[in-house]
Amino acid sequence: MGRYRFGVSAAAILTTALLLTACGGNGDGTGSEESIEVTTSQTPVAQAVEVEPKVAETLRGTTTDPGLNVEWTYQGTRSGQYSGSVVTFLVRNLNDEPVPPESIPDPKLQYNSGGGTMTDATPLSNSDTELNLGLDLPLGAGASTNIQYAFEVSPGNLWDAELQVGNVIFEGNLSY
Repeated sequence: MGRYRFGVSAAAILTTALLLTACGGNGDGTGSEESIEVTTSQTPVAQAVEVEPKVAETLRGTTTDPGLNVEWTYQGTRSGQYSGSVVTFLVRNLNDEPVPPESIPDPKLQYNSGGGTMTDATPLSNSDTELNLGLDLPLGAGASTNIQYAFEVSPGNLWDAELQVGNVIFEGNLSY
């Protein structure tokens, strides 16, 4: 009895499949051609707004960047693996959309080279270090990550420095 039902079911399925295949034309006996159009949509990203740079009130704590709508937290400076300094920040996205890496401009570091003369520090690139510098992937909505920047200057020379990252300027002793 079990075999008979299976045989009837298999025959019914085969017949239905053949009928559906035969009905696949457009009515004039020729096969129908369907056109499928594939479109892509872009994920919305946070838009940076051009604003005047803001000076952080302190090196400790967070400072909101009004142009990027992110929070920057200075985490310190250390010696680079071969030379120079590596500055680390915690950045938190306050937007409802991801922040693309290209939205964050290259940082600028100036330091007192003696006698009150401020000197621009030369930034190092990824090819100059074994570190992944800057933001390499979009920072998701509400996400946080550490970002590092490297410069050709010893941490000991950053006792009187000014570092602009995004639209925030951190001033003071960056050598710790």
